[in-house]
Amino acid sequence: MPAPLVLSLQSRVAWGHVGNAAAAFVLQKLGCEVVELPTVLLSAHPGHGRPGGGAIPAGLLADMLDGLERIGALPQVAGVIVGYLGTVENGAVALDAIARVRAANPKALVLVDPVIGDRDGGIYVKDGIADCFRDRLVPVADIVKPNHFELEVLAGRALATVDEAVAALRALKVPLPLVTSFELDAGTLATIALIDGQPQVTRTAIVAGPPHGLGDTLGAALMGHLVTGQPPAAALARALGLVDTLIHAAADWGRSELPLIEAQGLIAGAQRAMYQSPR
Repeated sequence: MPAPLVLSLQSRVAWGHVGNAAAAFVLQKLGCEVVELPTVLLSAHPGHGRPGGGAIPAGLLADMLDGLERIGALPQVAGVIVGYLGTVENGAVALDAIARVRAANPKALVLVDPVIGDRDGGIYVKDGIADCFRDRLVPVADIVKPNHFELEVLAGRALATVDEAVAALRALKVPLPLVTSFELDAGTLATIALIDGQPQVTRTAIVAGPPHGLGDTLGAALMGHLVTGQPPAAALARALGLVDTLIHAAADWGRSELPLIEAQGLIAGAQRAMYQSPR
């Protein structure tokens, strides 16, 4: 049986493991083929300082999509991941990619990671990108995974409790919505998901200085497990287990970046170990 093929539209960095530089490797280790359409090319994550590089012109990105269609790649796509866009115009290309993949393979899953900002720095994307995610990309997704701040942007209001987060997730009207890094109190974060419409809350202690790329890794692992046949609850549990494994590995080895290469033997076998509850 051929490996599932995932089309991933998000950033690419030359140094470090964020965006596709994290997602592609994780997907491959989980047994998936990966086709990357980079929305931006940067020297490194901006958290390290001003990077070199910039956004891929939308015309070039669209031409790459056309090329994939010409060689017959799109009917093989089992999953699409959309993350960091760089420009509103690239959001339009991402929307077109989703439509073309769905036309070629109606069973393909679409995961939208609405990369908009975070609670520490606020919105860090260009004007119009948040609207593009909220109004155009989220409505066509099967899976949506904002962080706490991004869910507030999508909802248009502050969210302080699990009940408020659950209501905001329901309002997205997608089959599998989840919010990551939801701040429950001063020392606890949660991932809150709706699995078959029912809330599932997974709590973890806040870790100081976690490496960049954890959200990209989570999205890739979730998609990888889904397209290789795991049911949603198991896929999410294993994806969260991988993120937990990598956080502890980075701390143990004193790494500020995701230790994907050193920890690659742990990726496929990562299991959920942290506490889970139905709320």
